[in-house]
Amino acid sequence: MNSPQALMEKYWGWSEFRPGQKEAISASISGKNTLVLLPTGGGKSLCYQLAALSMGGVCVVVSPLIALMIDQVEALKSKNIRAMSISGPMRENELVEALDQCAFGDISFLYISPERLQNPIVLQRLKTLSISLLAVDEAHCISQWGHDFRPSYRKINNFHQFIGKPPVMALTATATPKVKQDITDTLELPDTQIIQTSFVRPNLIYQVHQTENKLASIQSLLTNATGNTIIYLRTRRHCETLVEQLGISGIRANYFHGGSENKTKLIEEWSSGRNPVMVATTAFGMGIDQPNVRQVIHAALPESMESYYQEAGRAGRDGKRARAIIINSKRDVETLERQFIDPIPNYDFICQVYTKVCSYFQIAYGELPEEPLDLSFKKFLETYRFSSKKTYEAFQIFDKVDSIRWTNQLRQKYSLQILYKGKELRKYIEKNAPLSSLVNVLVRLYPKITENYQSIDVIKLSKRTGVHLERLKEQLTALAQNGLADIDAWQCDTRLYFLEPREDKHTLSKVKKHLTQLKNTRKLQLKSIENYIKENEICKQSMIVKYFGEKVEAPCGQCSSCQSEPNSKQLQKRILEALQSHPLSVIELSQLLVTEEKVIIAALDEMINEEKIKRLNGKFHIQS
Repeated sequence: MNSPQALMEKYWGWSEFRPGQKEAISASISGKNTLVLLPTGGGKSLCYQLAALSMGGVCVVVSPLIALMIDQVEALKSKNIRAMSISGPMRENELVEALDQCAFGDISFLYISPERLQNPIVLQRLKTLSISLLAVDEAHCISQWGHDFRPSYRKINNFHQFIGKPPVMALTATATPKVKQDITDTLELPDTQIIQTSFVRPNLIYQVHQTENKLASIQSLLTNATGNTIIYLRTRRHCETLVEQLGISGIRANYFHGGSENKTKLIEEWSSGRNPVMVATTAFGMGIDQPNVRQVIHAALPESMESYYQEAGRAGRDGKRARAIIINSKRDVETLERQFIDPIPNYDFICQVYTKVCSYFQIAYGELPEEPLDLSFKKFLETYRFSSKKTYEAFQIFDKVDSIRWTNQLRQKYSLQILYKGKELRKYIEKNAPLSSLVNVLVRLYPKITENYQSIDVIKLSKRTGVHLERLKEQLTALAQNGLADIDAWQCDTRLYFLEPREDKHTLSKVKKHLTQLKNTRKLQLKSIENYIKENEICKQSMIVKYFGEKVEAPCGQCSSCQSEPNSKQLQKRILEALQSHPLSVIELSQLLVTEEKVIIAALDEMINEEKIKRLNGKFHIQS
């Protein structure tokens, strides 16, 4: 057995462990079950990776995010460590091939989604492997009280027992005491060793700025800023608009959201400093580990304290001073409620969406579609006049109750009907030899294609005919041009996978239970954020760590609450010191002194009355 220290130096080139890592690794090697709570950027992945490499055998890593799995696999491969993932849509033969590769290819790490662990093929193949460690990443997803609850995570225990109960290492960056207990109870790990570092980030300054001019505040924060900045907003449109506004001010920035192209290039330009400001939705962050982020600015409220801690924690990973700032205006809580609570559909609407999806694809009671179903989300909304936000939420709920899995996959889809039948069709085939094999395959694959429109899977058709996909599309077009077929082509952007047969009562009863839980959880999360931004007398860092069940002995002394000094002569002294170099505005003083604008204004008014300072052209000068 190689020592974790030696392996870390060999593959990662590091000589020292981060806090909590050595303890977690040692516990797993000794056969103990562990729950590891390390902050974002605290090196959670290294805990199970070094433990598994030391133990030998295969480490199965359960992860909820496909993109994160891919990133982890590529990172391990770059170090010549054999790893693979079973992620995304896969047909049965592809799945078997991948698992066989794992069994006979000397794979050290297998990344897999929790949903895959319910597949009988997967279960039987994995039972034959020598699994030394089961790692459960983002373990808060297990808990109904977690911010990213995934019902399929609660079935991991069944898999754990099936493979002979190897040691489990569950990992997360954010878990309240209630969530921690739920994780260990659900995994049935009564003797779990909990390894937790402090949620305190002493180098991170938490600030809440109250303002009605967010653009001016952001511009002030970015003026003379060093290192990199992340600005979080909630919508794509707002990201793009802010980048445009910053560009007018001469500030180099890019936007990053789910619809962005060339994402690798965007990240490279940002991390290299060519565009040091990234304006992003929460899509930006997964796998991002940039050490010199000096500011994380939330120009829109985060949806929960868990999300905020994770996103704020992307600042100051190099251990140097950094700021996590929320810029808040009077109506932001109201806006968050509209975005976060209001879109939750009611039970009747979800029932409608479920039955319409089944109707749309002509799925009968008791039927389980074997193939994935492609859908134009926009077309579906137009057909049934559904709200986009509420329908999106409904699909999310179907996914979370393990009824219908859905993915965003843009592709061209064809619907086709052959207009000839019987003798006419045979005559056509005889006269058009180049297209005859295609027509014959179409008739065999879709027996009703001469009676009505059939949805055509062009990838499947390409494999069956042996014709390259682009050439096949040309042949389909030729069928229409020759008058043999009528074709409707459209862009579909959603792929659905039915995980259970259509049983309305069964599915919708699960939905109802989850819906109640979802509403209660979101209301509590919203309330925690509201309390955080409105409370000005309690240390911000203390509020955060208390939320996660940690006791703090003393205030941080540097957050916006700790630095709030209404009517204080100390604040006036600091203002005078700041004005020594050059005149400053209220916003500039607020950012420089890490103090709310209203507090600054109160002190300035008093100083003007005492003739210590004067105001000229919107800026404050020391009175000569």
